[in-house]
Amino acid sequence: MRAAVALWERLWNTGKSMVVGHGITIREMFHKPVTVRYPEEKPPFERGSRSVPVLKVNEESGLLNCVSCGLCERSCPPSCIEIVQAIGADGHRKPWPETFQLDLSHCMVCNLCVEACPFDALEMADVVELSSYQVQDLIFNKEQLAELWKTSRALRVAGGECIDMGDDTVAAGVVRS
Repeated sequence: MRAAVALWERLWNTGKSMVVGHGITIREMFHKPVTVRYPEEKPPFERGSRSVPVLKVNEESGLLNCVSCGLCERSCPPSCIEIVQAIGADGHRKPWPETFQLDLSHCMVCNLCVEACPFDALEMADVVELSSYQVQDLIFNKEQLAELWKTSRALRVAGGECIDMGDDTVAAGVVRS
């Protein structure tokens, strides 16, 4: 008798779950689909979406804001940033980077480099189409990072707050060589 009750209970639960599941499926059939046919259609990205840290260019002078202090390099957990400070003809260090490389294949997009930068030289861009089959294509130099900043909607996210750097206008400038 006990086995028969357990059998009927299992059958009831099975039938009940099938009715509930089919009910959800039928209800969803009448909703508009949210499919985006990428790459023909681009999905909307919220302001503040992060994909890659980029170097800011001073709009007035056209020079990089980076003074090669190395704080971003030291704060990067996977060590994907490499900075070499420029040395002048007189042998003294100059306040701009000779080389600035970002290995995006290792980048965690954690925003720690942006938060560590005291000179407002880094921002997070919303560029998402940087994939490549070659790892070498994911290593960006300072000119490429500055160009990404000029052509994207970059945003500084520091201290947990979004600091909007203006509207969607694109900055113009020349990168220091």
